[in-house]
Amino acid sequence: MKPGQVKTAADAKKIIAERKCDYVKVGVVDMDGIMRGKYMKADKFLSSLDKGFGFCDVVLGWDSKDQLYDNVSVTGWHTGYPDAPVRIIPESCREIAWEDDMLFFLGEFDGKYEDVCPRAVLRRTLAKADKMGFKVLAGLEYEFFMFEETPETVREKNYRDLKPIQPGFFGYSMLRSTVDSDLYRDILDGCVKMDMALEGLHEETGPGVLEAAIQVDGALAAADKAVLFKTFAKIMAQKRGLMATFMARWSPDWPGQSGHIHMSLTNKAGKPIFLDKN
Repeated sequence: MKPGQVKTAADAKKIIAERKCDYVKVGVVDMDGIMRGKYMKADKFLSSLDKGFGFCDVVLGWDSKDQLYDNVSVTGWHTGYPDAPVRIIPESCREIAWEDDMLFFLGEFDGKYEDVCPRAVLRRTLAKADKMGFKVLAGLEYEFFMFEETPETVREKNYRDLKPIQPGFFGYSMLRSTVDSDLYRDILDGCVKMDMALEGLHEETGPGVLEAAIQVDGALAAADKAVLFKTFAKIMAQKRGLMATFMARWSPDWPGQSGHIHMSLTNKAGKPIFLDKN
């Protein structure tokens, strides 16, 4: 059974049984859109498919550097940071391209935490659009920097004078994308394997800048793919002795980079709502 065929909890149980998995990996998205996760023993995961599992709710009350917010009501010292219920999304099943095909599933915060869960907020918004007769498609593009650095060297340098994988300006460079073709192919092939295929990948203007355009999909699936791409692009880079960053601007000496969200709103028949020929 292939991960893309998993649609239900029963399917998830079947693929785990077929592959005789000892562990699977699960991930949730925190308040800042950062993926947090863990390995889960297969038997615990199987039981969690039916009744969910607990995940410390501190991830909904701290920032990207694990520093606690002082203005959060859903969790905090006043609640003691208990576990939040999480439900597993069977249809999110994927193989992690850079981890020996480890099976991966997304989760979504449940119960009272659903009110602040980023994925749940989007899902409810899309449900409102559906009731209004709308279908929402989306495609995201990311511009990001690649450095010949490690988590240790950037700290030793105090995040200054970082070395990009290529120097200077050369947007849409055929030369650079071919010289670095092993890196490009690793990104392209890995994204196909993880069901977040890119429709384009090229050199942007600026040193060590790449731009990746993720193929269009329904808005919820597009959001899943966007957060997965940011996470696993960084993972792939570090496994190669590199570092990727999606920050808008890392140096005043070079252009900033960005991300683009392209959205298409249609009716149920597929007619574009934004288009007015008159």
